[in-house]
Amino acid sequence: MRWWRWALLLLWVVMGALIVAGLFVAAFFGEFSPIEAGDPGAVILFVPILTGFVLGILLTDEEIVVAAGAGVLAAVLSVVFVGLFLLSPVLAGVAEATNSYAAFLSSRIMLSTIVLFPLVVVGSVLGRGIGDLFLPSERMKEQLEELREETRRWHEALDRLEHRSRDELQLPEEKPPEQGKG
Repeated sequence: MRWWRWALLLLWVVMGALIVAGLFVAAFFGEFSPIEAGDPGAVILFVPILTGFVLGILLTDEEIVVAAGAGVLAAVLSVVFVGLFLLSPVLAGVAEATNSYAAFLSSRIMLSTIVLFPLVVVGSVLGRGIGDLFLPSERMKEQLEELREETRRWHEALDRLEHRSRDELQLPEEKPPEQGKG
């Protein structure tokens, strides 16, 4: 079943990368896009954070390092998909690669790289952290229950020590020898 979890993780990462890349390309070419993206700046800033956030929430069963790694992988795949989307007319043979096209392509890929990496990774780590608060995994619930049980045992042991020390204090005290008379 471990492979199933990793396959599901990879599926979420690829789907998130496709969403981010598709909306990035829609933001780059708003007038030609079938998707009404609205303000391109908002799309470029908020879609990677929200996608990473959802990815982090979906990974509450995993360690936070896995969520950060999934964010990095989603960012890398997003940049690759943005590059493929932008390069697709040349790959399909309907346009030819010119120097101006190469400059445009490289500028958009660099912009995507610079913007996507921090936003997707931060979004996935924040989503994982917030997801742990509201949707704790079974592993986390078990760890919390173990901590509660250990805390109960410590309190019981401290109560026993406290009762024992009280019992020792209630013993009749010996009278100190009287100080010299006289």
